[in-house]
Amino acid sequence: MITGSGLKSNDTYLFGSITMQIKLIPGNSAGTVTTFYLSSDGTKHDEIDFEFLGNSSGMPYTIHTNVFTQGVGQREQQFKATWYDPTDGFHNYTILWSPFAIVWLVDSIPIRVFRKYNDTEINYPDAQPMNAYASLWNADDWATQGGLVKTNWTLAPFSACFQNYDANACVCPDQSTVAKCSETNPANWWTDASKYGQLSDTDYYQMEWIRQNYMIYDYCIGAVEHDLPAPKECSLPQY
Repeated sequence: MITGSGLKSNDTYLFGSITMQIKLIPGNSAGTVTTFYLSSDGTKHDEIDFEFLGNSSGMPYTIHTNVFTQGVGQREQQFKATWYDPTDGFHNYTILWSPFAIVWLVDSIPIRVFRKYNDTEINYPDAQPMNAYASLWNADDWATQGGLVKTNWTLAPFSACFQNYDANACVCPDQSTVAKCSETNPANWWTDASKYGQLSDTDYYQMEWIRQNYMIYDYCIGAVEHDLPAPKECSLPQY
């Protein structure tokens, strides 16, 4: 049980599969964010986010995903978690991170892909080792209905349950070991382009079903709606 605090993995990774089982607790959690994410250190950090935005009682949770490269994020995609109940027990949340793409999975079903492009204008997190983190924190300036619903502190403490953390990943304790995680060999399974360079047909159709029915925000569409230039990857095949 974690109440208002966080955990950090002992190892630092570059590529692999990182999974955490999480059970959200029913009740009014508005203004809070339950997180499972990877992050490097420093102001120009890389980060891959799996976040669950708190709700008012009876409202569905929002799954919030994001990618930071060199300290720059703003690549959010959000989903209403109504194809399953994140409070009915522990569910598996996985970040699959390869040299070709990042895939977010809920109970082994992909919901999002962020590709690496051979384009120097599109950054991809593949050079900085990251630790895994889990936490629960206050973000009532944006978490629930864009910050309209604030944290009700009379309901504290807020809690979430985490268990069975698993990292099948390349341990990369410092920058000098980055190259070994990118070497193409059988031990580095994540470098197999035939398996991890693109989704299988089954995974693709499962993801498309979730995205068509439950995605509520996409940063590429959001940029157009606000008359802003969309990031370059938005005009390219996403997966």
